[in-house]
Amino acid sequence: MTGEHTPHKLPASAMSLAGTSEMNAVFMRLSKCTDKTPLKLSIGDPTFDGNFKTTEVAVKAFHECTHMPTKYSYQRSWGTVAACNAVAEWWAVNFAPENPAACKAENVVLTTGGAEAIVSSITALCDTNDNLLIPAPGFPAYTFCCDTFGIEKRFYNLLPDKNWEVDLEEVRNLVDDRTKAIVLNNPSNPCGSNWSREHIEAIVKLCEELKLPIISDEIYCGMVFRGQVFTSVAQFKSPVPRFIICGLAKNFMLPGWRVGWIMLVDPAGHATDVLKGMQNLSMQTLGPNTLAQHAMPEILKNTTKDFYARNIEMLEANAKLFVDGLRKCHGLSCAEPQGAMYIMVRIHFDQFKDIKTDIDFYKALEDEKNVQVVPGSYMRMPGFFRICFTRDRRVLEEVMKRLPAFCERHRK
Repeated sequence: MTGEHTPHKLPASAMSLAGTSEMNAVFMRLSKCTDKTPLKLSIGDPTFDGNFKTTEVAVKAFHECTHMPTKYSYQRSWGTVAACNAVAEWWAVNFAPENPAACKAENVVLTTGGAEAIVSSITALCDTNDNLLIPAPGFPAYTFCCDTFGIEKRFYNLLPDKNWEVDLEEVRNLVDDRTKAIVLNNPSNPCGSNWSREHIEAIVKLCEELKLPIISDEIYCGMVFRGQVFTSVAQFKSPVPRFIICGLAKNFMLPGWRVGWIMLVDPAGHATDVLKGMQNLSMQTLGPNTLAQHAMPEILKNTTKDFYARNIEMLEANAKLFVDGLRKCHGLSCAEPQGAMYIMVRIHFDQFKDIKTDIDFYKALEDEKNVQVVPGSYMRMPGFFRICFTRDRRVLEEVMKRLPAFCERHRK
């Protein structure tokens, strides 16, 4: 080639920049505090410190697969038959014993983590300019997906004074002829709540009346504390199509394996075309890694109840440490978490002299005490902040020294 090269800037596509992740801004923010170690309560990764370990069943099953060259090849893009069978059986036995026939292996689509499950279920249902009902507060991935693909977001409120339950009347008023589904998340990120069976049944009945499909993010299925019972939307005999999202990340402490799934509960057969759409979309990634898929039947069938119970016991102890500590913090309050890994903390601004918003609080806390939380505004709930209580006990104890001191410094 000859001639002088003219420098030019290559633009990114509009679609690639349409979604914005305020969570990334939190993770990447640098504290001005230089004399204290950083303590991040913003990351929902239970394995970050190594205190939550996966089951030995998973380690052994994966290791055995690495010695079998036949397990290294490409598989069906939406998951191996054995892995899909294992998911359907695991769900039927543990979370839908009253409705096991609704859990069908042929309706399971494996994905590269729960994040792809969110994108696949939403985009298989929604075209550009359709709308989706999303919880506020809620996990930001739902919003990011809608922004990327030009789907209108319609937020319905979760009620903090009613155990973060869905405002059902608001849902009714938000639905129109372009509403394709409602997103649920229970147990909740970021609220730490676990809805009653009665409330979930009321949601399913409303969706049946409105002919509204459900995308139910149940990644924290079963991760509830003493006195609580988790209820899956799969439990109910209803014609409503339910796209249940889960994976290995939380229950099995395997977030880095990137294995998720969607299980469609569709007894009336309303969503067969959407299932085909999800299977078609799986060609973009060709499914999660095949070694993990081959290990899944062993993991789902043989992980002991003691493993789950031990992790839940640790989570509940960490949650109690935080709740007890927050009671000593001037100007803060919270509801006791019932499950998952999070607490939403309310900030009473009238009790602080110089903090006016949750963004002010999060930035000042990080800059003065090097403690990072997620401001509620980034999850559609201003006036709150979210903490994740999966960090090592020593980290949490240090946080509960710094946080009360910060609140005292800024008290009115």
